[in-house]
Amino acid sequence: MTETEVTEASETEVESSETPSTPIREKLGIQSRNEIMSVIIVAVVGAILYLILEMVPMPYLGVSIIPLGLVPSLALVASIGAIRGPVAGLLTGYIGVLLSNLILNGAIAALTLDGFALGVLGFIVGIGKYDITNGRSLIKLSLMSAIGLGFTALLTAVIGIFVEGVATLAVIAFQLLPILSLGLPSVILLTPLFARLWCWFVERFTPSAEE
Repeated sequence: MTETEVTEASETEVESSETPSTPIREKLGIQSRNEIMSVIIVAVVGAILYLILEMVPMPYLGVSIIPLGLVPSLALVASIGAIRGPVAGLLTGYIGVLLSNLILNGAIAALTLDGFALGVLGFIVGIGKYDITNGRSLIKLSLMSAIGLGFTALLTAVIGIFVEGVATLAVIAFQLLPILSLGLPSVILLTPLFARLWCWFVERFTPSAEE
């Protein structure tokens, strides 16, 4: 084997070791170091946007003990999962809730498990494949967002009962029902809107490869 062949073979081995490609890593959107860094950056930016949205008071209508309204921060987590993949969605929800608890409440609740519960929303939405640019998958995106929120609500209830020790009826009345009554309209209506706005922003302000 010549020196050139040895060099090419070693370079190929280095590239393959740095960017291992497996179906799972491809599904998670973390096939290479660049993608991993991109996911982390998107998650941090998304978490900061989540914190900003949480700081903005949103009006809601109270019907008995059930609040009705919109929570844009939930749709943001789902949108990032749809656009950048499940890991980005999971980290956005987790870091976003962590920042929100620290800055707005001054404490970390439920051993940060509430952040993980919200991150599940972004993770489940990120599993799906969507044609957001052409608007052909918006109904699918809304459906996956609703499913993801269902898992988030279930995990939140489990955490409240078994980790925080809250009474079951109190968890249902003050955690589970508000998440569903506020969250379902939010993720069903706003997630496709946020995803379309992101695509428009990218097309409008990001130079294409042809240029």
